[in-house]
Amino acid sequence: MTFKLTAIVLATALGAVAANAQTTVITTETPAVIVQPESSTTVTTKERTGPLGLDSKTTTRTTTGSGFSTECSSKTVHKERALGPDTTVTKTDCP
Repeated sequence: MTFKLTAIVLATALGAVAANAQTTVITTETPAVIVQPESSTTVTTKERTGPLGLDSKTTTRTTTGSGFSTECSSKTVHKERALGPDTTVTKTDCP
């Protein structure tokens, strides 16, 4: 009787071990590509110049890109004069 009991316990234990045997499948996928739009920064400064503050000067600086990878920067200076022509000068730097 003990031999039958031992055989049943042993068969049950082996069956449980065999039931726990599983196949593991590891799937690796390429990471998603994230495209971030370029950030742009614009700073505009207005000031009064000339005698009695009749003239005005507007400076606009625009930078495109982010962090260390700044692609282009431009500076526009517009001068309005009470006496004389208005002038606009633009400088662009793209490496």
